[in-house]
Amino acid sequence: MTVSPSGRRRLTALLAVGAMLFAGACTSALGGDTDSAGGPGAGQTLRLALSRQFTGLNPHNGGSPDSDGSVKGSVYESLAYLDPTGQVQPRLAESWSNPDPLEWRFTLRENVRFSDSTPLTAQLVAWNFAELLDPQTKSQLGAQLKIYTAGVSAEGADTVVFRLKSPAIDLPSRLWNVYITTEKFWQTGNLNTEAIGTGPYLLKSIDLENGAKLTANPEYWGNKPAFGEVEYKVLPSEAARVSAVQSGEVDIALNLDPLSLDQFGENSKYRSTLSDSSWVQVISINENKGGPLADARVRRALNYAVDKKSIINGLLKGAVQPSRGQVIAAPFFEPNPAVSEYEYNPERARQLLAEAGYSGGITLALDIPAGTYAAGAAIGQAVAQQAAAVGIKITITETPFPAWLSRQNQASDQAADLVYIGWGGQYRNAWTVFDPFTSKSRYKQSNITDPVFDDLVNRLQSATDAGSARALAAQATQRYHDEAHTVFLWPGTFTSLVATGLSWSPRTTRYLYAQEVGRA
Repeated sequence: MTVSPSGRRRLTALLAVGAMLFAGACTSALGGDTDSAGGPGAGQTLRLALSRQFTGLNPHNGGSPDSDGSVKGSVYESLAYLDPTGQVQPRLAESWSNPDPLEWRFTLRENVRFSDSTPLTAQLVAWNFAELLDPQTKSQLGAQLKIYTAGVSAEGADTVVFRLKSPAIDLPSRLWNVYITTEKFWQTGNLNTEAIGTGPYLLKSIDLENGAKLTANPEYWGNKPAFGEVEYKVLPSEAARVSAVQSGEVDIALNLDPLSLDQFGENSKYRSTLSDSSWVQVISINENKGGPLADARVRRALNYAVDKKSIINGLLKGAVQPSRGQVIAAPFFEPNPAVSEYEYNPERARQLLAEAGYSGGITLALDIPAGTYAAGAAIGQAVAQQAAAVGIKITITETPFPAWLSRQNQASDQAADLVYIGWGGQYRNAWTVFDPFTSKSRYKQSNITDPVFDDLVNRLQSATDAGSARALAAQATQRYHDEAHTVFLWPGTFTSLVATGLSWSPRTTRYLYAQEVGRA
């Protein structure tokens, strides 16, 4: 279908205005001088800019790569970790084996101590998992573990044994962000503003709104980091991050709008990157709230109403391609070739709304987390304008991440109708990628009820061989597409600005761990 001339002019004007606004914000920050230490990347303190305010450093909770997750991964460690390519590697466990489909055995590394000098033992590791598996524990990571883990025990000082309810052929990978601490700290410390871990850095201080300061761990068992001091700065706004780069106040900044990168040319003291990430960007749909969104025809209409290609070209510099109608994407997954994208078809969207009994239009609320996703606010406006053309009025609320997250974790009838969010896997064939989209999810932004999809995901995650897993994943993606449980957009874009004196390769998972930054 073609877009009417007037509609095309309105969208072109919106994208052009967005481009001018970003260019204006960037231009106003030009002219910064190098710092007294000799410019970005030259000092002994590594300065890293994050885009989300912290929610806390509890090692048994998940963490956003744009905020506290990057700090946690610098001060804490897990049994296994994921390297920048997404491959699982030993960390606190130096090896593991899977002698039985329902049993995994991990052998711990020797001579590892926590930052309070407590030695790492199998008993301490088992205690951490016992706490996560406690029925009273409400953490996100614990909720996932409880689905397939019967219990975790210690054998001797260096062997940890997992006994499972159902097979988990990728268990080491699933444990990559289950961080280990001491029982004493857990019982007596402040889990959100203090940290006792085994990582390459120690936490000096933290301000949940403004950032954190780290210092190198002198007793760290592994390779010493390149910088003795680290300062993570929380800069939620695009303008603040651009200004900090231009004035030389930070060495690495992430999540800048792609249009902001144009000013950093050959003579810049920073190099820029623009790529897709392992995450998919979606507009999550709150079906459990009832009303129009409970009807799959309305959800499909939303998908047909969005001109993804025009938004990608106008606001994301053409860095990605529209999603193929599924919530998995390269490089960690092979998308289902049988599932295709929802094309831009406003006429079909109007037809579906009429069939569902909403020819007079509907009104929906969209929540966007401030400073989290590249060009998030401008994208929200573009989506709202396109949806309005088919009779869907969208009101937008943009709030700082902690407040945004708090609202999404409310009951379905209190949460927003629509949520702009990115989600994805951390490693190849990480079928836990479907968890946030299931009815069982503790992440309220799913807000769906689909027993058929849930059953497919449960069977997929319990598969005992890769072939069976891929077949079930294909069925799950087809089901999710057909029910239009979300508005499928595109792989998330990932941008960075890195001082030329530093060596650092962006992770597709977007985490910014201080120990992975070196000197060029």
